[in-house]
Amino acid sequence: MIYQLDFWKMMGLGITFILSSNAIFLFYYFISKIYHSKEFKSEIFPFYGITLLFLFGGISYIFANVFDFFRWQYDITVLIYYRFHFIFYVLSVASCIFVYENLIKKTKYLLTIYMIGVLIINFFIVTYEALNLFSNFTFGFALLILLILQYVVFVRPTSGILKHRMYITLVGLMIVGFGSVFRNPFINEAFSHYFFSMGTLLINVGVLLMGFGFSAFSTFTDLNWKEKLHQIFIVTKDGLPVYAYSFDVNQTITDSELLAAGLSSIRIFLSEVLKTKDDLQIIEYKNLNVILELKDNIVFILVIKEKSSFLQYKLEQFSKKFSEFFKDLLKNWNGDMELFYPTKTLIRNIFELDK
Repeated sequence: MIYQLDFWKMMGLGITFILSSNAIFLFYYFISKIYHSKEFKSEIFPFYGITLLFLFGGISYIFANVFDFFRWQYDITVLIYYRFHFIFYVLSVASCIFVYENLIKKTKYLLTIYMIGVLIINFFIVTYEALNLFSNFTFGFALLILLILQYVVFVRPTSGILKHRMYITLVGLMIVGFGSVFRNPFINEAFSHYFFSMGTLLINVGVLLMGFGFSAFSTFTDLNWKEKLHQIFIVTKDGLPVYAYSFDVNQTITDSELLAAGLSSIRIFLSEVLKTKDDLQIIEYKNLNVILELKDNIVFILVIKEKSSFLQYKLEQFSKKFSEFFKDLLKNWNGDMELFYPTKTLIRNIFELDK
């Protein structure tokens, strides 16, 4: 028998399709980050877990959509579609848990093994009602674990903008949880499929927030981004030194030989940089990475030990604050570097060296 779908059922199917598309887009985005990473180190290994989280999640909701279509349109419960939805959803959650366990290195992957156990148990459940009930208990517990791990692994140890982005990911996880509750068949059959549509919309929002949060990382060593800092130089377009600071010893570089050595390296590629119209550039030099920010007549040069998109943001933030603070002084500067001594405090604040 063919049934006519009501508005909210059709809306729910459409939003679920968008959800699958968003998840697969995020999979493509994060797999691209891996592909464009020149060195496949252990630090980017967790990105594989992130990519699989979105890939398996997207596939899961494709099967869920097909299952719901047949159930609503033809009143047929095709268990195999729901089982595939369950399997890929478990794989998605397991991938996310794996990321946390890989970074925390204290749980011996017991939670990932637990999710594999859940996957095996599902094959012994032979009815849709039983499998749906099992999934409710399983994913309710898994969501609680994910929220705790997100806070412990990402929120608590970070600071500044990274902490904000990790809070966004945490909120995204919560929203996915609320949306999943609204999608529950028991609620929809008891009340209205309006909740199904709204729940799916919430999951969409939550998934996008998670993707936005995790995109703050270039590699997961950004959790320890301060360890990547090496030196920062502020020079004029002509190569005249304005200020220099060493993060390794946490002090201003005043030694003339050390300053000359650093500037001689910088001048090798500074002239090439100034020929371009880009205000922000990243250059690999020997075993270091150099981020350059051009603002007015001043070049800000951050030398780091490993590439980091988060430190690009930090340099942009610092260059803006520096230019605002010394705006009047720079107009009539006579070459006296001591006038920029307050820069040390600015560096320590922007790069959170006192935290």
